[in-house]
Amino acid sequence: MKKILFTLISLMFVHTSNAQMKNYNLNALIATEYSFVSAAAEIGTRDAFLKFVADDGIIFRPNAVNGKTFLSNAPKRPGLLSWYPTYAGISRDGDLGFTTGPADFKKDKDSSSIWFGNFSTVWQRQANGEFKFVIDMGNSNSKPTEQYVPLKFEMMESNSSSLRKGVKRIKSDELSNNDKALTMIIPKMGVASTYKKFISEESRLLRDEFYPLVGTSAIADYLSKKNGTYVFNPIGGKISSSKDLGFTYGELIISDAESDNGKYNYMHIWKKEGKRWIIIIDVANKLETK
Repeated sequence: MKKILFTLISLMFVHTSNAQMKNYNLNALIATEYSFVSAAAEIGTRDAFLKFVADDGIIFRPNAVNGKTFLSNAPKRPGLLSWYPTYAGISRDGDLGFTTGPADFKKDKDSSSIWFGNFSTVWQRQANGEFKFVIDMGNSNSKPTEQYVPLKFEMMESNSSSLRKGVKRIKSDELSNNDKALTMIIPKMGVASTYKKFISEESRLLRDEFYPLVGTSAIADYLSKKNGTYVFNPIGGKISSSKDLGFTYGELIISDAESDNGKYNYMHIWKKEGKRWIIIIDVANKLETK
């Protein structure tokens, strides 16, 4: 009896400790996002991106490029890009996380915003315990008609002994196969019915020209009006060491009877729920045809 009781107490302690550690890591991730925002206001957008991008970080200009290489060779431009996170998540082991929320651009800090959109960013813990972003993708929409609620965070002292060090690059074949499965199933079941197998109430669909759609019903309703085929060609991605969070990105080709025809950049942020992978964030931006 004492042995069973001790085991139960031990399991409760481990569960509580893991939950506390995950909350700590998520808090640190959100704090990093706000530090990124502050840096953009203080030193400019390009230099802020250079400060927070990982060595292998991906940005889209318009296709996927190494962010550090591209930005190092890009001129510094005037203007103020501002944003804040409204939704975020992190892997169980705290080595990979994501943030998303609204963004806007001004010619200078005293002028009105001339561009509005949303950002979606994936962050990876580095060897020194800090977060750097490994992929960042944005999209445009009209001026928001409502104020979104920013995520809050608490100032905490870094506990380096509890931070995962030396995160390894992990193959994301399992997630790439999910993208390929979407391609195979959509012609048989349709876009909306297929997506319903890969999304949940947490899921967000981001496209140009409209605000993020949140939840199964909103996303399925939008996609129910879409026909044709979707071909996802994954280029790369990563998966957390705990194998419960990851992302893929690549080229999406849509063949539709409507105006959606064409090539897109896409990014999927995946989260494991039980034995099922779901798309937490789906972003796609159409590439201009020459």
